[in-house]
Amino acid sequence: MKSKAYNQTHLIIFLFIIFCLTKLTVVKHLPLINDEAYTLTISRYFSLSYFDHPPLMVWISYSLHLLEVFQLHIFRGPFIAFGLLTSFFLYKITSNFYSKEAGTVSAILYFISPFFFFSGGLFIVPDASLNFSVAGATYIAIRLIFNKEDNIYLWISLGLLLSIAFLSKYQAYLFGITLFIAFIIWRRNVLFTKNFYISVLISILGLLPVFLWNMENNFDSFNFHGNRSSFGFDIIHIINSIFAQLFFLLPTTGFLIVKSLMIKKFITVNEKFLILLSLPTIIIFNILILFSDTSFSHWAMVGWMLLIPMASNKLILMKSYKYRLITLKVASVFLIFVMISSILIHAKTGFITRVFDQKIPRWDNTRELLDWGQIAEILTKTLQKKELETLATLNWYDSGQLSTAFYYKYLVGVIGPNGNHFKYIDLKKNFSTLVDVRLLHSNSYSDLSEKILSYNYNITSKVDIPFYRGMHQYGTISVISIEKIQ
Repeated sequence: MKSKAYNQTHLIIFLFIIFCLTKLTVVKHLPLINDEAYTLTISRYFSLSYFDHPPLMVWISYSLHLLEVFQLHIFRGPFIAFGLLTSFFLYKITSNFYSKEAGTVSAILYFISPFFFFSGGLFIVPDASLNFSVAGATYIAIRLIFNKEDNIYLWISLGLLLSIAFLSKYQAYLFGITLFIAFIIWRRNVLFTKNFYISVLISILGLLPVFLWNMENNFDSFNFHGNRSSFGFDIIHIINSIFAQLFFLLPTTGFLIVKSLMIKKFITVNEKFLILLSLPTIIIFNILILFSDTSFSHWAMVGWMLLIPMASNKLILMKSYKYRLITLKVASVFLIFVMISSILIHAKTGFITRVFDQKIPRWDNTRELLDWGQIAEILTKTLQKKELETLATLNWYDSGQLSTAFYYKYLVGVIGPNGNHFKYIDLKKNFSTLVDVRLLHSNSYSDLSEKILSYNYNITSKVDIPFYRGMHQYGTISVISIEKIQ
């Protein structure tokens, strides 16, 4: 028995080393996505909270800016650590409820999931710290509720992890409510103890910065997210969102989760605990998908994450088709790796649609993966220093990408309503040059004059500069001279 435990411990250590080395190998080769570039740009300015998310993700990047870190991939380091720690907590949760073998499988399933690999443990997005804190708080709660431990350090840890969750993403508020309900159901006697109050008090500290910032700014964050419900029923959007969640998890993992939920009479108390913490998030955010065509499928992913332990145990216990399912899972991971690699290469070369010559099909949209360094280089050669110092775009993601591509030598502002947190940054300058980047197949080539005029600017001149993907033109950079209407 000791030998088996010894081997199991070495296996999990070996796996985590592989996990870490894999992330460190790919981190330099993935371009910054829009959310990352935006985060790195606004994180140069400290704030209690930020327009679209609680502040923890931005605070982490702010601290690295203070250390004058210039290699952009290093900013992903803390988020890789969050991903590895999330895998560890899932391992501990599953080992506690089932077995160490199932725990190892749980860590692997989290790691190979496309969403959790990238957004849950590599990209500079709030899902990484959210998943880490939710998984960690779930593990600590298991020890407090089911193991009947009452160590003050566990209560402090629970409070800290909930505080981190509340500072990460708004989905954490729902998790906090369901966790409180879990204590009411399974360990009601601790609700009026000193340790419980200490934990609650520490967790509330994670709410304060967000609420204070929103009170000072007309509750803009809450209004922004509240207005995202369009109450429009779009069947295509619903179908796409469901398939996206399956893709994010891997269909085989989704199958195991659904199968483990189907036979109610075999569901244990421990599994009911995981279901209570996870299903409200999955159900509520999928209902939002039904009533909004501007919702995103990844909102429910932290709920699916908490059901991975059940999927892992189901895989361990399977007798028929077990090895077929494992083979299918390995094949799906390989296919997704090939697909993602192909998309990254295509974003630089356009090799997939090269046969279309200059007629790029509408579905060939790699704007999220544009080489903004190339665009920044073109602008540097075209514009004078004074013009570069007064650049603006029409949206937060282009300004974030350009600012990052310039390595913040020139901070690019935003004019118009799509600035997100940029509108809270006092750049103390009038913009004189507007940059509008469009793809060739974009259908939004309408005249910008009226739009710019509505933003209280006049257009004085306009120059269109082509940019290329591989050997073919892929889009146009419109450099527009503007002046503020007095």
